[in-house]
Amino acid sequence: MKFDLRQLRHVLALDRYRSFARAAEAIGLTQPALSRSLQALEDDIGAKLFDRDRARVEPTAVGLRLIELARPLVSQAKLAERELQQMIGLTGGLLRIGAGPFAAETSVGTAVGRLARRHPGIQVDVSVSDWPDLYRRLLNDELDVVIAETSHAIDDERLVVEPLPQHPAVFYCRSGHPLSNQEEVTLEDIGRYPIAMTILPKRLMDMIGKADTTMRADIPEGAATTEFRVETPSMARSIVMESDVLGLALPPQIEHEVALGRIVELRLKVPPPWLTSYYGIIRLARRTPSPAANQFLAVLREVEAEIDARSRVAATVADASP
Repeated sequence: MKFDLRQLRHVLALDRYRSFARAAEAIGLTQPALSRSLQALEDDIGAKLFDRDRARVEPTAVGLRLIELARPLVSQAKLAERELQQMIGLTGGLLRIGAGPFAAETSVGTAVGRLARRHPGIQVDVSVSDWPDLYRRLLNDELDVVIAETSHAIDDERLVVEPLPQHPAVFYCRSGHPLSNQEEVTLEDIGRYPIAMTILPKRLMDMIGKADTTMRADIPEGAATTEFRVETPSMARSIVMESDVLGLALPPQIEHEVALGRIVELRLKVPPPWLTSYYGIIRLARRTPSPAANQFLAVLREVEAEIDARSRVAATVADASP
């Protein structure tokens, strides 16, 4: 027994209009074409679906049952067609984004805002978490794309990684901190104070000399944190402004507090080359991104390029200063 959605639509039209002429007109067919479609369906099923004469078209018992079964199928097919059209036309659909704490504050929020302005029909769900959790959720198909630390994803054949521009990171302290008036600071100076930080790769914490995993059994392998572990960079800033704890951030994350005189950016005597961001775009291999995901990633690259350009200008100005 074989029938398709087109034939089911023909059956529902006949049930609604109880006339071959009116049903054919409603669905854009000729009356002979509708008759042939119904006859072919009846032949496949092996039963009559409608009793018809010159005055009336009435469904048989088999026809009535098929009509009951057909309604939800045709309705679901219409819903699927509409949702797919919305996704392709960027007028609907849900995009699930995972963002690491640094990427969330630096570019992901701005990119989602621009996406919302350009395509207001798209729904977006943004989850901010540390990169080990985001990797797990991406592999479990709970997220469509992740913007986070890439070093532990590069060698995973299940994932596709696209690095984003590296932005220089800086240490910072509160105004009035013992280091705030030093013209140049060394890593040894930094090491004398605790640091508030989210989870980072252990290799980076080892370079800073601050890796602390002794009392934190929940830290994933390859990751580490400092004396003050926080979930968000904004929490780190709050801690820093009320204590002698230091923070690590990308300049755009602290520019507002620096302008207000609440935070001081520490100028390292010799900035190490590893003191930069290492986040990028991570998605599942062998999985075609949705139109909404592609559009979001295009906007994200645009925002990242702007940040990179501003960083280069700021570096040029700093190098030219006496």
